[in-house]
Amino acid sequence: MTIDELKEKVRLAEEKCAKIEKTIERHKTQGEKKVMALNKIMEQNNLGITYDDVCDNPNWYYDYQNQPFYHELYWTACDIRDKESSINDNLKKLKAAQEGVKIWQEKLRLEEVKLQYIQDSVPRVIKEFLNEWKSRVIEYYTKKAEEYPEALQEYQETRDKLYYECLVEIVNRLVEENKEEFIQKYCWKSEDRFNRIIDTLNEGFKPNNNYEYINLIHFGYRDKNDPDEHPKYVRNEEQWKAKFGDGFFQAWLSRKFDPDWLDKQIEQEKNNKLIDLMTRVSKITGEIIDAQYLYIADDGNLNGYIIGKDGKAEVETIGAGGYNEHVILDSGRHGQCYHFRVLVKPKK
Repeated sequence: MTIDELKEKVRLAEEKCAKIEKTIERHKTQGEKKVMALNKIMEQNNLGITYDDVCDNPNWYYDYQNQPFYHELYWTACDIRDKESSINDNLKKLKAAQEGVKIWQEKLRLEEVKLQYIQDSVPRVIKEFLNEWKSRVIEYYTKKAEEYPEALQEYQETRDKLYYECLVEIVNRLVEENKEEFIQKYCWKSEDRFNRIIDTLNEGFKPNNNYEYINLIHFGYRDKNDPDEHPKYVRNEEQWKAKFGDGFFQAWLSRKFDPDWLDKQIEQEKNNKLIDLMTRVSKITGEIIDAQYLYIADDGNLNGYIIGKDGKAEVETIGAGGYNEHVILDSGRHGQCYHFRVLVKPKK
């Protein structure tokens, strides 16, 4: 679990405690009002006692069950007992919730200590390599965000025109194959409907008219004749998804390209990569003694070897820009964004 995820767990646990505390305070306030009401009943009927005098006796009100005010006295006392019970129940819940806060706080502390230890022992060259990676990723997504509005407009225009072209091609083919069957299946058996469809398509493509084209013919579910299934239309959709459809970019888009969110996410991913790399290196080297033979090559890759108390670890980085633009940050999938895979093995 990442540090950010643990911080969220702590926040939610603390929020739960705060809600329970508010519930307790609400029951206390309501209970105090009920006690005041009960004391008033006692005073009005000259009983000479208050609730403090009888609160330790659960059956005290039975002494007055033959009195005309007994019904009011009894139910007010029950209300007080109900509030006291609710307070006690919520105090138990609060204790359990506070223990939960302590557990998550301790997990967070240990993870932060672990991260700090790793960061303190990370050779400078690895930090430089990962900082450069972070800069490249942020630059890539920033550029992609700048291109998005114009690319979206171009994609939508191309998509609409392709839908029209595919629709024309499909209708012409189906009519040529069997006009009567086409009218029966797609024109509600209406010759007039058929003529309206043909007239609309013969008018040529009209921009911003895609809604009419989509609703011109109602294709059945999974109908292979639907323009959505045409190879040209499908290819255009796949190209768009390959460029702008990755989940990380869509998450950033939903946050209106907030640069602070992007920086935070990439920083977390950088730390994940750092922990992963240092964990694999340390399994071979133990405590690191010397990292002077580790270097960043001209192509930006991290190579060389690290000397530790238990041995030497050879580091080889395979970096790439990839063959398409679909990027998943924490995977080895190809993409225009610079990503890498670090190979770590014992060195003789």
